[in-house]
Amino acid sequence: MSFLRAMLATWRAVLADLGAVLLLLGACVAYSFFYPLPYEREKVERVPVAVVDLDDSPLSRQLVRFAMASPQLDVLQVGRDLPAAQAALASGQVMGVALIPAGLKADVQRGKRTEVQIAGNAAYALINKTVLSGFAAAAGTVSAGIDVRRFASHGASTQQAIDAALPVNYIARPVFNVDEGYGSYVVPGVAPLIVQQTLVIGISLLLGLWAEQRRAGQAPLPTRLQAQPWSGFFGLWAAFALIGLLNALYYFGFVFHFQGYPQAPRLAEMLLVASLFALASSAFGLCLGQCFGVRERGMQLLLFSSIPMLFVSGFPWPAEALPEPIATLRWLLPCTPGIQASLAVNQLGAPFSAISAEVFALLAHSVGWGTAAAWLFRRRWAPQ
Repeated sequence: MSFLRAMLATWRAVLADLGAVLLLLGACVAYSFFYPLPYEREKVERVPVAVVDLDDSPLSRQLVRFAMASPQLDVLQVGRDLPAAQAALASGQVMGVALIPAGLKADVQRGKRTEVQIAGNAAYALINKTVLSGFAAAAGTVSAGIDVRRFASHGASTQQAIDAALPVNYIARPVFNVDEGYGSYVVPGVAPLIVQQTLVIGISLLLGLWAEQRRAGQAPLPTRLQAQPWSGFFGLWAAFALIGLLNALYYFGFVFHFQGYPQAPRLAEMLLVASLFALASSAFGLCLGQCFGVRERGMQLLLFSSIPMLFVSGFPWPAEALPEPIATLRWLLPCTPGIQASLAVNQLGAPFSAISAEVFALLAHSVGWGTAAAWLFRRRWAPQ
């Protein structure tokens, strides 16, 4: 009963504090709508570009038409003025320029190798990739047509000419991120970190407030729980872990479906990962939160740690490319196995056997951080 009373008392303390409610419950809901918003269109399309046609031949005009037909490109300028196109690229009016050299058709008729130069704005990696791939597809289509006509002129049938021009038929079928969208890639990976950080910062806010109350001569919740220190601490831990579990299930269940991100039907594995991740993150928060004696200090110090945590998790940056000390120390963060296990289960449909290392790591986090938090709790809040 003391365990349940501690849980209920923690929930009442959370609901009585507007800041805690906003961080522990409201922040995840707000992030679920505002964070995916910039990636709503998923793929970059209709990028403004310019074409400098110095050849002005039927072949070069065909290449321009194919570029105009590409869904990736929006050809705003076609002309012969290269400095003007370069100025437009420098000013941001266009994000790419294709230069068709003079003598393109003559070189092709002589069987001479020729090149179409493409310049993009490398400050925007996705846009630059779209420009390069759009022009490359247009040039590849024109080149394939030339090869087909050349083989047909030697007496080959249409199908034989196509087979000779394209001996290897390349068909790309994305297995998981079927739209190849940036939102489907980044949001499922960031979601566990959002759950962890809102939970950790919210816990540090409450623990900092309780430390202020104790210095003011009041009886904060942890002091009242010292009558039953072990059941009181585990009730406190369970209350925060339940909040983390609800937030994790909200993302893994509702948000991914609502936003249309790829999901795999692995309910049992998803529940296990969400439960262990909530336990580990809440223990991590209880341990860090007891290091702060001021209500706002945890937010001030922990808010900017989210980006480094994301980059060392092995999700946006390959873990193999990290320095060895960082690649080892990153496993001290619950988000490292949490992100990997979440992606494996929720997006890739991995079974239990494929996430055994991540499950063991989350269990170790729960035990390790939980033990440290319990020791700090008894030491800090013991009656004086």
